[in-house]
Amino acid sequence: MLSFGACVVGDISQQFYRELKPINEHFEKEAMLIGCLGLRCLEDVLHRDGYDPRLKRSFKPELVLDVLLQKGEEPGRAMTEFGAWVRAMVHGDTPVLAAAPISFDGMFILWYFHTFAPSANPFGYSGEDMNSFYRGVIRSAKGTMMDLKIPDNRKPAHNALEDAIYQAQEFEAVLEMMKQRK
Repeated sequence: MLSFGACVVGDISQQFYRELKPINEHFEKEAMLIGCLGLRCLEDVLHRDGYDPRLKRSFKPELVLDVLLQKGEEPGRAMTEFGAWVRAMVHGDTPVLAAAPISFDGMFILWYFHTFAPSANPFGYSGEDMNSFYRGVIRSAKGTMMDLKIPDNRKPAHNALEDAIYQAQEFEAVLEMMKQRK
């Protein structure tokens, strides 16, 4: 995981974002090419030596790892801060990790908590898959959150915080649909 972002469904102005120091030197090149597109720490190297991580032909995963080693946050500290932030946002209520898909995004968040800051984990081992929730609201196994056609204003694409905000907007729309159906 290179970075992660979160916001509060219902109040997207409450945000959390961290870029992480790599935990090893291994990477999946295609996944990293996508994952580094929205990294803020790369902004100062975009113009150095003609490097642009968004261009497949000039992609240098080792440079991305090097920048993250210098500018990223230690995973244990990031997860501890994230856990504290979540607890502060829920004001004593039970927090719910919601993502689309939960089996991908949630898996990484929970693994990082389990590995680097187990006592900081506010979620336990559960989460809400937003696509499944949406399918329940519309009573169709064929629906996806993309059916909502929420305007996508993410810039840059694939920034973890921008993605979290967009997913929160989608989930807010589903929750509103649910209210209207009562």
